[in-house]
Amino acid sequence: MTEMAMNTNIIDPVLIPSLNGPPYELFDQWRANDPIHWNPPNPDYESPMPEASLSQGFYVLTRYQDVFDVSRNQALFTSHDGSPVIWDFEPEALARQQAGMMGMKPEQHGAVKRLVVPYFGPKQLEPFYPEIDNVAAEILDSVAAKGGCEFVFDVASRLPVYTFCKIMGIPDDLRETVFTLGNALADTENPQNRGHEQSPAMLELFQVAQNLAEEKRNNPDNSMFSQVVNGEVNGEKLDEMNLNMFFMTISIAGHETTRNTAAHFIRLMQEFPDQFSLLQSDVDRYLPNAIEEVLRHSPPVINFRRTVTEDTELGSVSLKKGDKVYLSYPAANRDPEIFDDPHRFDITRENANKHLSFGTGPHVCLGARLARYQLAALLKQIITRIPDIHPVGEKEMLNSIWFNAILKMPVEFTPEGVGSGV
Repeated sequence: MTEMAMNTNIIDPVLIPSLNGPPYELFDQWRANDPIHWNPPNPDYESPMPEASLSQGFYVLTRYQDVFDVSRNQALFTSHDGSPVIWDFEPEALARQQAGMMGMKPEQHGAVKRLVVPYFGPKQLEPFYPEIDNVAAEILDSVAAKGGCEFVFDVASRLPVYTFCKIMGIPDDLRETVFTLGNALADTENPQNRGHEQSPAMLELFQVAQNLAEEKRNNPDNSMFSQVVNGEVNGEKLDEMNLNMFFMTISIAGHETTRNTAAHFIRLMQEFPDQFSLLQSDVDRYLPNAIEEVLRHSPPVINFRRTVTEDTELGSVSLKKGDKVYLSYPAANRDPEIFDDPHRFDITRENANKHLSFGTGPHVCLGARLARYQLAALLKQIITRIPDIHPVGEKEMLNSIWFNAILKMPVEFTPEGVGSGV
């Protein structure tokens, strides 16, 4: 790996696309020499929103144990004060962030979580698995005879969008709208989105949420959004902004991570053909751990934030109340103290599932079990039906300071039924 300057500022939305992924060599240097690294404000950074800035620097955690411990200690490292994301918000925008599930006070977060956790448990999900399998097969039916496609949106995105809409109770005729608006919100750093007090996509998605919430009040059903709309948190129903932010969070998280992991999976199998050959030799045996290794090696989410609630020490660094802390998942997932030869991609790695790509602690990803099943269903279809699939040409990465996302990745393969070769 090429050594980067120790003073490289990671608040740069073109950094990840320029490197085709997170700055792992930089994280290695920081972890070895300055594991709780002070990243100052970037004077050249242009905020995507007038109501958000990055005027305050922050500490970057690069050791696995630090990210793990801070994630699990909401009393000392909160996602409520200052929000769960790295930007510094004006009061009104901060209030919106704090209304969302990830930014709520711990007691409110816990109460909302109890409303939705059952939807992600084995008992609730298992009857849904055959439908996921059928949709995965239909997705491959739509492309397998063509010999090529644009993988991200023709293949990787379709299953998670279908699934989260079903679980949320979003009607089929709104599926494409919610998908498009969720993608636009994830593309925060796009220059086209700059200059708006609130992004047009956010306002449109909020309107969809409000209309759907009214429908669920009038006609309650067994969907997750109906439960959130009609359920009570500490004796009260959630207000409009709580519901809007919940809907927005699910609209992004419900497909971004699964879609991006599927794309990275195909990319890595081309880059490491020996691992792909091993996987193909016994798909049922190797696929579950291969998914974990892809999540460890190329996490779809780069970071979340915590804010220090009182003066404390972390390692040998003194932190003050109000300091921002940046949880670096790529750095944690390649900590040599936890993962042997951490830059090696190895689908047989025994502790691959120890990765922190789904977080840990109170804000661990609720949909992790569902995401794993969706990935396994879709990838098994791909591996068995178009086994010589491979990216061609240039892929396009998202300009982002917090998503490791492939926007476009053309692929080619031998059309199904014609024969195959690797």
